[in-house]
Amino acid sequence: MRPLNLTISAFGPYKDETFIDFTKLGEKGMYLITGDTGAGKTTIFDAICFALYGEPSGSSRDPRMFRCKYSDAKVPTYVELLFSYHGKEYRIRRNPEYERPALRGGGTTTQKADALLELPDGREAVTKTSEVTKEVEKIIGLSKDQFTQIAMIAQGDFMKLLLSDTTERSKIFRQIFMTGRYQRLQEILKKEANKTEDDYKLKSAIATEKIAQIQVRSEDQEEQKRFLECSKTDEIEAFIDDIDKEDKEDLKLFSKKESELRKSLADLNRSIGVATERKKSEDLLNKNKAALEKAKPEYESAKEDLKNKAKDYKKSEPLAIMISSEKENLSSYDKLDETQNSILEAEKKLSALKKSKEELVNRAAELEKEYAAKKKDQQKLKDVPARKIKAEEELGKIKNKGKDVQDIVVAIKNEYPKEKEELLDLQKEYQDQAKKYELIQREYESKNRLFLDAQAGILAEGLSEGEPCPVCGSTVHPHLAVLKQEVPLQKDVDDAMNRAEKQRALMQKAVSRASAKKAEVNKLFDTIIDDIKSYINKGFIEDIEDEHKDNIEAIDNGDISRSEDKNIASDKGEVSRHEDKADISSNISNIAAILSDEEELRSSKEKYEIPEGLSDSLGLEFDSLKKDLKDVTAVIKSLKEASDLLESLTAEIPAFEKSIKEVSQMQNENALSSKELETTITGLKVREKELKKSLTYESKEKALEHIKKLELEKEAIDKAYKDADAKARDCEKKVQDLTGQIAALSKNLAKGKSENLEELEERRSDLNKEYTDNNKLLSLVKNRIDNNKELKTKLLSLGTELETLEHEFTYKKIISQTANGNLSGKAKIMLETYIQRSFFDRIINRANVRFMTMSGGHYELVRRDEDNIKSQSGLELDVIDHYNGGTRSVRTLSGGESFMASLSLALGLSDEIQRSAGGIQLDTMFVDEGFGSLDDATLDQAISSLASLSEGNRLVGIISHVGELKERIDKQLVVTVTQGKGSFIECRTE
Repeated sequence: MRPLNLTISAFGPYKDETFIDFTKLGEKGMYLITGDTGAGKTTIFDAICFALYGEPSGSSRDPRMFRCKYSDAKVPTYVELLFSYHGKEYRIRRNPEYERPALRGGGTTTQKADALLELPDGREAVTKTSEVTKEVEKIIGLSKDQFTQIAMIAQGDFMKLLLSDTTERSKIFRQIFMTGRYQRLQEILKKEANKTEDDYKLKSAIATEKIAQIQVRSEDQEEQKRFLECSKTDEIEAFIDDIDKEDKEDLKLFSKKESELRKSLADLNRSIGVATERKKSEDLLNKNKAALEKAKPEYESAKEDLKNKAKDYKKSEPLAIMISSEKENLSSYDKLDETQNSILEAEKKLSALKKSKEELVNRAAELEKEYAAKKKDQQKLKDVPARKIKAEEELGKIKNKGKDVQDIVVAIKNEYPKEKEELLDLQKEYQDQAKKYELIQREYESKNRLFLDAQAGILAEGLSEGEPCPVCGSTVHPHLAVLKQEVPLQKDVDDAMNRAEKQRALMQKAVSRASAKKAEVNKLFDTIIDDIKSYINKGFIEDIEDEHKDNIEAIDNGDISRSEDKNIASDKGEVSRHEDKADISSNISNIAAILSDEEELRSSKEKYEIPEGLSDSLGLEFDSLKKDLKDVTAVIKSLKEASDLLESLTAEIPAFEKSIKEVSQMQNENALSSKELETTITGLKVREKELKKSLTYESKEKALEHIKKLELEKEAIDKAYKDADAKARDCEKKVQDLTGQIAALSKNLAKGKSENLEELEERRSDLNKEYTDNNKLLSLVKNRIDNNKELKTKLLSLGTELETLEHEFTYKKIISQTANGNLSGKAKIMLETYIQRSFFDRIINRANVRFMTMSGGHYELVRRDEDNIKSQSGLELDVIDHYNGGTRSVRTLSGGESFMASLSLALGLSDEIQRSAGGIQLDTMFVDEGFGSLDDATLDQAISSLASLSEGNRLVGIISHVGELKERIDKQLVVTVTQGKGSFIECRTE
């Protein structure tokens, strides 16, 4: 991969667009990137790395921070890189996500990250940041981490590689050589071993729990505890079988005893049942005898009370007759109430009729007065419809003239300029087509002339002195035609002729369209002038106010004084006379004067211009017509309202006549109704007097109170007799029932034999306790048999599983410990570290080629042997001092020695990455800083070593501000920074 050029815009310290042409530095050798600290030297490599992968070279840099703070809001932040790979060129453009000032308004806006990769093979360009990065990795064959390790040798990074321990160096190699899969395999093996161990422990715990759940007799509990620590399945099985054998023998004994006890309890329960029933009968007999002794005197008392109540009951029938008679008279009280209510109702109606009579008199007077006023208003407005029709006709005339003027003005201001513009465009199109035709025609004539000249040259080549010419016949050829080097073919001449013919046809079409459009423009000009002349010949609009002066005066005089007429009167102010009649006349005269100048009209037509002043004069005329339209509209509005008022009056008058007639009729009906009501009231009062004489009580309420009193008296007599009769019957029945029950109980008790119930109950209690105790033992044995049987099955299964898990865990643990480097008594080398050692050995071998050269054969790097079995090892680094033959840690090297060692190691790492990637071609490398710690001799050796990198077609860029390098390296990219203006780059090749 070789960068050809790089464009940086508003990126890092670079404020404006900055262009770097790497081709000026050549295809091989070294060049220096120099400048002050912080000027932006490393940013050049950051920009290349960002363009390729969307990330900077260092992990501490955030792409979102690349926006230059000095840049103008309109300058975008982006990086564009043109690079070649295997002879093909690729162009990539990428911008980060960043906050920039908003172009409009205040605040900031977010510019989203984007990328574009143009491919050399004709494929569609790749977009989207992630897709571009994937395509770059596919083209170059390197990830971002691999690229930065190969193409960029940064002082901090390769010093870290030199001084890291096994753990840190392993992390670096994992990222570069992608050995993470071996680490993941280690973790998988460890997880598998741990999982198997956990499964074994879980199954063991379950087995212990199951053994603890074995139900045993108290004498077997000590032996059971022994099996909690025992994993021998056969011994546990034998232990359970012994318990089961003893339990089954006990089960037979307890079952037999349970049957015997159940039979004894059944017999005893029957005896207790008989004794219990006899005891109940004896208790009931004694109870009934006592109740009979009490019931006999109650029965005698009830019979005596019934005899007394029968005497009072004889009064009930006379009371019933009296109540019936009083109820029959209640209807007369209702008739009295109806008569009195009728009198009140009639008197209310009579009072209402008297009040209505007064209202009708007043209403009749009001109607007569209003009727006379409406008849008068109707007479005043009788000629309004005719005047309204005339005003509407005049309004139509004004609108027509206004439309004529408006159409002319639209044609002048809109249609004519548009048509003129189209004509000018068509004329320009014709001129362009004519120029193209002239060029193509000349090209055709030139090729045709060359072709004809070439024919003569071809003939001349075949002529010999003394032979006749096939054209002229001459045997002497003093001036042979010379055949030119670039001669067109017949096809080229024909193609040129066809292009000329096609262009001539296009030119003819353009001429036709321009001519047709010119005719349309001239016709539109003539139409506009004719329309203006026709309008002028129609004359002026007459003054319309005088025609309708009477309407306005009639409204103004206030003769029509209804509330609705206020709107009519208010419109009077909208009608005004034209005081600018003279100005209008002058305006029409100006238009006529312009149209009368035939020479001016002809000149304007040729220039495609409307005569000056016509548009303004027509505009004034249109304004005048709008004033006329407003005046006539106001008049029509007032006439319309007057006409509406006339229609309203015409419709209302018949209604008023009808209302007057109806009020008169209502007055007659009122008088007749009043007389009839007075007669009715007199008759009702006579009837009221007669009804009062025939009644005992003052009102119906008093009569009802007396009836209620009689009913309560009768109800009390009836209830007392009924209650006494019921009580006597109940007492009689009770004596009879008790006597019968006593006889039956005495008869039954004489048949049986008496037993002691308490003794029977005590015997049953003892048997029940014995039965319950036996059943508990029986259930205990049954449950123990079932439980131990189930546990035996589960323990046998668990025993098999534990044997399998124990075997599986044993070999998984060994594999995991081996892969993870923690096998007891062995060196702590993990599988991933073992794989990485092969990479590390090759890196050290490649690094020593340069380190031995730089150090003058003084030092050689070597990987430390695995002598540590307590901590992780395998990637530790030492240095051999060939001057004293000793081996020591690389941490003992001086600053300059450490730089040479770390640079050599980084270059060796770069070589190994390219080798392992396979087919990777990187023609550019950057080395960043670190040379300041070297003396002159060592610096020469370091530069010589780096120069070897540039052999072939590799270009090496050294990023440094060391002054000595400026004198030793001619090709330079000089980065300068100006306060507030950002950084600038200058390319120097001499």
